[in-house]
Amino acid sequence: MIGAPPWNRLPTGIAKPAAAAAVVVAALASSFLALPRPRAASVVAGSGFVMSKARVYADVNLLRPKEYWDYEALTVQWGEQDDYEVVRKVGRGKYSEVFEGINVNNNEKCIIKILKPVKKKKIKREIKILQNLCGGPNIVKLLDIVRDQHSKTPSLIFEYVNNTDFKVLYPTLTDYDIRYYIYELLK
Repeated sequence: MIGAPPWNRLPTGIAKPAAAAAVVVAALASSFLALPRPRAASVVAGSGFVMSKARVYADVNLLRPKEYWDYEALTVQWGEQDDYEVVRKVGRGKYSEVFEGINVNNNEKCIIKILKPVKKKKIKREIKILQNLCGGPNIVKLLDIVRDQHSKTPSLIFEYVNNTDFKVLYPTLTDYDIRYYIYELLK
């Protein structure tokens, strides 16, 4: 059906416009994709490379102290892994597996993100970004950073946020809901 709207190509039984719009929201949310904006580009002489400069925040790190952006110099303060217990698996990704957990000291729910083996540099970068964003709107709070004493596998401990699985939620979203969440992602 060339030329037909995308919801006409979806299997029957799905709320077609909502499902099609939900796919767009899922793609944006999962990849943190920002819509491209026109920008000036310049070619580096003789290299064939095109350099571009962001229109906003291009020099944000020049205005901040080195401790803000130099994640390679970060010294991680490791917490006690024995303070947390895994309850059940809630998800996974390319670089981690995510579990619902509990803090055994205060019986509060938490989320435990167990990182897969990657370079220390990537782990430090993620920790530094989470520390810098802490307290911002719609940012899940990083509570602790722990690692297994034997395998040295690091885990990030986050506050627990009650949620609905996206496979259940997306088909229920209205056009207005989708526009609202896209706006929230992009602001």
